[in-house]
Amino acid sequence: MEDKDLELLIKRKMLELQKRALLEERKKEEVKRSPWDIVKPYLTKSGEEMLSRAKSQYPRVAEYVVRELAKLVLTGRLREKLDAEDIYAIFYNLGFPIRVETRIVVKRKGKVKSISELLREGEED
Repeated sequence: MEDKDLELLIKRKMLELQKRALLEERKKEEVKRSPWDIVKPYLTKSGEEMLSRAKSQYPRVAEYVVRELAKLVLTGRLREKLDAEDIYAIFYNLGFPIRVETRIVVKRKGKVKSISELLREGEED
């Protein structure tokens, strides 16, 4: 009876050691991955574009934001994908609004013209 108990105890201890080893290995893998690699699957295409825009305009702030987002992903607090509006809101709330190229177009008679082209044509008439 004691032999079976001893074997069971040894097996439990071995399983516990294996779990610890796997957890340590997983932590090492997570450390090797860059924060950008961790966050990227949680971004939509537009979110990725907005974050790259933010990186070009505010490199230090963007690096910090990506690190913090990676922490949220690793702890499981971030589960949904972030789109461009979410990324813009994060930077805006931090006081770093991302400058986005905006264009106003007008569609007349099946032709699309920018507002600047329309104004130029108006001056010529």
